[in-house]
Amino acid sequence: MRGCDTSSAGWKPALPVAPRILITSLCIALLVVASVAPTLAKAITSSEIVTVRRTTASAGSGFASVKIDGRKIIVTRDHDKNASGNYIIKGVCYSNDANGLTFYENLDRDLELLKAIHANSIRTFRPFAAYKEGAETVELDYEKTKRMLDKLAEAGISVTVGFDSARDIVGGIRDDATGRVYREAFYLEYIKAFAAHPAVLAWAFGNEYNYKYAEWFGGDKGRWLAILADAVKNAKAVSSRPTAVVHGELPREAEMLEYRAIPGLDMVMLNIYRGPGFGALYKDWESLTRAAPMPVVLSEFGRSSMDGRGNDTGALQAAWLEKMWAEVESNFTGSGAGGYVFSLKDEAWKGDFDSGPNIGLESHLGIFTADGQPKPAARVLMRLWKAAEHEKKLRGKN
Repeated sequence: MRGCDTSSAGWKPALPVAPRILITSLCIALLVVASVAPTLAKAITSSEIVTVRRTTASAGSGFASVKIDGRKIIVTRDHDKNASGNYIIKGVCYSNDANGLTFYENLDRDLELLKAIHANSIRTFRPFAAYKEGAETVELDYEKTKRMLDKLAEAGISVTVGFDSARDIVGGIRDDATGRVYREAFYLEYIKAFAAHPAVLAWAFGNEYNYKYAEWFGGDKGRWLAILADAVKNAKAVSSRPTAVVHGELPREAEMLEYRAIPGLDMVMLNIYRGPGFGALYKDWESLTRAAPMPVVLSEFGRSSMDGRGNDTGALQAAWLEKMWAEVESNFTGSGAGGYVFSLKDEAWKGDFDSGPNIGLESHLGIFTADGQPKPAARVLMRLWKAAEHEKKLRGKN
């Protein structure tokens, strides 16, 4: 930004040392934010950005432990392992490409967006990983992946790590994007490597496969349930983090019985698109899970900033999101544990697929554009989640 030249040559302000240090630090922070998201810097005041960077990027912000206790997510922090507290997810779904191959290249820039909206969690659909270049198989780059997870933990942001059945759990297939072959049971290699990393909130298997049994499993639901049960068992053998399956809409009672029959499966997360509200979802969930209580975690909710005819519905996206979050928040004292807005940024690779009036074009579901410019929906979350952070600090809660 103009007027913030911090180089030593030719910069001789007539100020005492302490104010000069403070101004220099402020200018550096503003230069970083302005370089990665110019429009975002215009949308949020410089003081807000500096405050976010200072208060969220503290060492030891990650988890020492995570467990599901009835309808609550209970965590202990690295900085105070003797104190536990209820964890509410204020998160966004996060992708940079269709195959989860470019997290490493984009994370620094996207962290600024996450901090700006006061998010405390992300959900990925594929492993939150970096991969070695040039290998014939898709191989984990441990050091780069650890650096990514460390950055999240330092920023006070958790991750629900997602795994795809064909590529990550079963494996052995060729990736169309790279021509490389996925290693068998790659998910387990990843979980073993980062079993207790302080940034990891949970391991999530699949994504609304209940809509795709015929297409992906030859109509054999039992095949997916067997894969899921084996993945959960193996994950639990090496990691104490909660396990989850992601289901499209509210499961039927028979489906919940099938999930509850899987030893070690801690959560059934829900992708919910019902328009500007959730209807009787929370009441229905409490009834459905009365025998074995679980929290309501919305793994996806939101709407697009463009409808199927190409009309800008950014204002509608923002208005709906504000109503949705008010409903999510009103259930914190009951079964609600928060959720993940879909999504952080627009996803151009999804093309012009129209998912109907409750969603719109899937490629424009981001609260930021693909290049990081904030939509009205982003500003809604900045306001709502900043207020929630302030209230939490006043109460002195975890």
